[in-house]
Amino acid sequence: MNRIVLTGEQAGVVQSTAVNLVVNAYAGTGKTTTLREYALARPDRRILYLAFNKATASEAALSFPPNATCRTIHSLAYTALGHRYRHKLSQLRPNDIMQLYQGVTAAMADLLVRTVESFMVSADAAIGIEHVPFELAMSDRQQFAAAARRLWNDMTDADKAVPLPHDGYLKLYQLSRPLLTRRHDIILLDEAQDTNPVTADIVFSQRCGKVLVGDRHQSIYGFRGSINAMDRLPEGEVHYLTHSMRFGEPVARIASLLLHALKGERQSIRGSGVMAASPFRIDRSRPHAVICRTNASVFSQAVQAVERSRIHFIGGVQNYLLGKLTDVHHLWSGRADLVKDGFYRAFEDFDALALYGRETADKDILSVVSVVKEYGAALPRLIDQVSTSACAQPGEANLLLMTAHRSKGLEFDQVLLDDDFHDLVDKKGRPNLGAMDAQAYEQEVNLLYVALTRARHAVELNSQLQAVLDAVQAGTLRAP
Repeated sequence: MNRIVLTGEQAGVVQSTAVNLVVNAYAGTGKTTTLREYALARPDRRILYLAFNKATASEAALSFPPNATCRTIHSLAYTALGHRYRHKLSQLRPNDIMQLYQGVTAAMADLLVRTVESFMVSADAAIGIEHVPFELAMSDRQQFAAAARRLWNDMTDADKAVPLPHDGYLKLYQLSRPLLTRRHDIILLDEAQDTNPVTADIVFSQRCGKVLVGDRHQSIYGFRGSINAMDRLPEGEVHYLTHSMRFGEPVARIASLLLHALKGERQSIRGSGVMAASPFRIDRSRPHAVICRTNASVFSQAVQAVERSRIHFIGGVQNYLLGKLTDVHHLWSGRADLVKDGFYRAFEDFDALALYGRETADKDILSVVSVVKEYGAALPRLIDQVSTSACAQPGEANLLLMTAHRSKGLEFDQVLLDDDFHDLVDKKGRPNLGAMDAQAYEQEVNLLYVALTRARHAVELNSQLQAVLDAVQAGTLRAP
């Protein structure tokens, strides 16, 4: 096997003798390669590589050395405890609670789900008022915490019908205080910037060496309660991987500018990839990717392109609303008797579903409702056309469609950024938080950074990114 020539930054990580390391790896800088070489350089150490998702863990297992075990934290938890609940593993939805418990309204059920979800991703030992949404009065929060504890007991009872999500058995695993050091000497935590507190607690409670690798600017799962675990290891030796092999200097320069101007980043990304002669213009006659902010925009892009392009949906066509749109359209057209999904069958009509979506702030439902409203009677024909025309494999298509969340970890020769991202600057060229808090705004900046840095050879910028560049040029945004 030919050994890879490492950059000086990568070699610094691999050759480090520190017990704990924190590696800030920017987009395309070879973090997986670095971790693999780190494991290869320590053949006598038992290493556990923890990946963010199953696909990454499976891919790593093919190239990491025999002394490294490549898993996800959920797979460890399932092996230990989760298999006991395999008959009831499912997403917990407010509608489930309304059906299983009498007298529970949609708003109450939503609060209970949010409370239990907050607890499951936390490092806490029990459900308390801190897990109940803060918009409630203190007395109400105490009551909901007690109700959520009863709900959690039913969820973790294998004999009861209340669904247990996958995060449920992960929480049970954390509460069991597993000792990973019985089998492992070093833990490599990939994508550490998107670690939830329950996973961080499992990792940090282990008395062994730890290598945390991630890019805080690629944190895009804050809405799921994720945190930047790299901040939780202050004693770790700090390294930076800034040399991107994915793209060239044009993209590196814009990515750095985005982070400097809106996030105060002081490091700069360097690009060594070979880009097209016109790096900010894609050739539409050749295969390219379109990255959108929302599922609804992905569907709109598919409708516009289906007659002239071979389309592939990254992550599978059913993950982009199509599996839900038909049922919701039946509600819209007054044919509730044709609805197949039991969740949607529970609603009397389309207006009831839309109201439920607004009351529970369910983004998936609101997105489906908006698409049905937009296309109306034409929707069934469009769904059928898009579904039957979609290519099963990406190599068969000349147009790849995805959301920014789905694009994470991937790369494409040509990328077009859709215009449905958040407006990061206002008309005066200042940061546009709108009604968002600072954390939500940062997540939107990160989403655009992730989408931009998927491009290898060419990328067409969207209006949101161009507005940031214009604001920097005008001097209304300044890098530190």
